[in-house]
Amino acid sequence: MFEYRPYPKSQQLKNPGKKEKRLEVYKGRTIPTKRQRGKVSKKEYNRAIEAFGNVCVICGNPLIEMHHVVFRSHGGRGGYRNLIPLCKTHHQEVHENRGLAETLRQERKEMFGEHFYKDKYDLFKENLIPNTDDKTFEKFFENGG
Repeated sequence: MFEYRPYPKSQQLKNPGKKEKRLEVYKGRTIPTKRQRGKVSKKEYNRAIEAFGNVCVICGNPLIEMHHVVFRSHGGRGGYRNLIPLCKTHHQEVHENRGLAETLRQERKEMFGEHFYKDKYDLFKENLIPNTDDKTFEKFFENGG
């Protein structure tokens, strides 16, 4: 005999076959997704312009694109320390020439320390800073990162 058991409304509304995204929670703090953390905000873009100039750092071309020194696919975040202004030609070259990319990474490492490409959530999860506030994050780099 067939017994009718309808799905609850909450399950009816879900897309079948689509995974539900769970936010990561670490020590009581919600950690944004990698995608969100890799994006370049206007604030970080402007800080990169302030710190490194508004022209390509290689050739001086004023038509620039912001490049992630450590690629997003390798854990690089969208913070200004991990950004560098490059013209379209040099941006493309950096993605094709691993030697040039490594040279830029070494320069940043010397400038800001080995954690230059990380954000406050990475440092918090690695127990390098006690919390995720901006003041603590900036102080970490002031003390040599």
